[in-house]
Amino acid sequence: MLLRYCGPMPTEYRGERSVDAFFAFIENSELSEWIRSDCLCAFPTIVTLHNIGMAFLAGGGIVIDLRLLGFAPRMPLKPMGRFVPVLWLAFAVNAATGILLLIGYPTKALTNPLFYIKLCLVALAVGLVYRIAIDILRASEVDQKPLAAKAKVLAVASLAAWVALIAAGRYLAYTHRWEMLGVPAVL
Repeated sequence: MLLRYCGPMPTEYRGERSVDAFFAFIENSELSEWIRSDCLCAFPTIVTLHNIGMAFLAGGGIVIDLRLLGFAPRMPLKPMGRFVPVLWLAFAVNAATGILLLIGYPTKALTNPLFYIKLCLVALAVGLVYRIAIDILRASEVDQKPLAAKAKVLAVASLAAWVALIAAGRYLAYTHRWEMLGVPAVL
């Protein structure tokens, strides 16, 4: 029963504190209720689009990172820059679907410390994609000279950020039930 409960946390699972009025306002909105409903066109579609966006964004970023680290050395870097707009489109899809997921379950997300770690990792990973795109892929001599150490450092940091971000996102699905029982969601 705990895992299927979609509304605000019952008092017995959250101690004496009351649900924040703002969270309750969002959770009781028609959009939030529709997202949590049994309609197959709501939550499953949003999560599917979020996963597809993540696959393109993280997958594309990881491919570029691996190339910067020396994998597929015969593949030129300059043409890989043409994929960056696809990464930004995937980020837009993830931002939109992420906001919808947040509207569907604001208390679940906003009371979980792991959610804030995930947001910081999103900012870090997207910032690294931007730096790699601007500083490395757009450089006119990117394929004529050996890559600078900065490129490899950015690639390693980006890979680490994507792995941590994906892990944090997946852990969010499993830590909420512990939060309802009063166990902090700290890894």
